[in-house]
Amino acid sequence: MQKAEHTVRSLLIAALIASVLFVVGIPMIILGASGAFGSVGVNRLFLIAGIVFTAGCFYGMPILWITYANARELRRVVFAVEVQRLYTVERLAAHLNLPPEVTRGKLDACFEKGYFPGFVRDGDTLTPLSDVTPENTLHSVECPACSARFTFEGDNGKCPYCGTVYIWGNRGQ
Repeated sequence: MQKAEHTVRSLLIAALIASVLFVVGIPMIILGASGAFGSVGVNRLFLIAGIVFTAGCFYGMPILWITYANARELRRVVFAVEVQRLYTVERLAAHLNLPPEVTRGKLDACFEKGYFPGFVRDGDTLTPLSDVTPENTLHSVECPACSARFTFEGDNGKCPYCGTVYIWGNRGQ
């Protein structure tokens, strides 16, 4: 989770800096071109820096923001696996409200980036390298009675909205 969090934070900072430099570059071009400063060298420096900031950030800023959004999506997958303990593509897809094909692609991207050092992927199932007991497994389900989504640990849980008892593996009682 730390590696995904670091990536998201770094991309946010880079995108914010590019956004500010894009806005700052426009007045720098105007000031440098108008000769607002007494020295020709300072005017030229402002003009060139303004052009570089504006042109570079015009193209780079949207790419950084899109990359940041994609990194946040991957961090969301990492959170669902590591914290909420959703270890199958089916459960992840339902929780993230994504098609299974997209979820598989996001899992592939997470593994490529090294976000899951403590997991092994076997088809559509993730297995933690450490032993996890059923008593501390977190389940995310939809209540069969009222259709509310809730999570519980262990083999059974109770819907916080309607009180229906949900037994893992059954449809509810």
